[in-house]
Amino acid sequence: MGALPTLAFASCATLQSAPPEPTKADIAWIAKGEFCDTETVLPLPDGTLLVSNVCDFRSSGDGFLSLLDAKGNILDWRIVDGLDSPLGMAFHDGKIHVIDANRVRSYAWPGYAPLGVTELDTKVANDIAAAPDGTLYISDSAGGVVALAPDGTQSRLESNIDFAGANGMEMGPDGMLYVGGERLWRVDLSTGKAQTIGPEWLKDIDGIEFEADGTLQVTPVGGALIRLPRGGKIEILGGEGVSSANHGYDAKSGLALIPTGFDNTVIAIRVADD
Repeated sequence: MGALPTLAFASCATLQSAPPEPTKADIAWIAKGEFCDTETVLPLPDGTLLVSNVCDFRSSGDGFLSLLDAKGNILDWRIVDGLDSPLGMAFHDGKIHVIDANRVRSYAWPGYAPLGVTELDTKVANDIAAAPDGTLYISDSAGGVVALAPDGTQSRLESNIDFAGANGMEMGPDGMLYVGGERLWRVDLSTGKAQTIGPEWLKDIDGIEFEADGTLQVTPVGGALIRLPRGGKIEILGGEGVSSANHGYDAKSGLALIPTGFDNTVIAIRVADD
């Protein structure tokens, strides 16, 4: 296996003291209909898009997953139904893993047959990322990051940072774990050492994705799409209705996929992948 790429992002607030002015996003399509508090968009290998619908945190059994095609057309409003509060999702090795009220529900893909449920040692499980070895990393917004090993063993990720308000999660192409929350952090899983990246105004991070060239995409809670190219100028893409929860990115189409939470839409933004 070749060496993993090094992603060069600013480690602290040395780039910009204030965010750049937003530019108008190039919107490819907007999906509307029977969504209910859209939270996460997960692109799947066949080009379809899985959308989690929380549908009231206070009620049990109202949550569901919707399936769209690559152009935002509905294929199945309730491909998976009867969930409590589905939040983050991850795909790994033919399985879809969904965070649902301090548990992980796993499904076969394709087909969506239930594979099992793992109760988590978390207070507020939020997002999930899958490492190449099958370990699942789960953000606990009230208590850092939990690692769920393939054998079912759970442990807290020991680090020099407490990951306050841990929210968004993503495995980077450099083999590092990226964690969003009050700030944005990059974690070396071999040592547990974490580094704060991005300028100080980059806060309250929910969605984290990577483009093919290593450009980092993040979305703050209820915010616009922010792109951090390697060594380049930070870009903010916004506009009417662009208010993100945990966004996804489909490298095949070059679309950033914005679930708008209580607005009950999914907005697809064209992103230049240079």
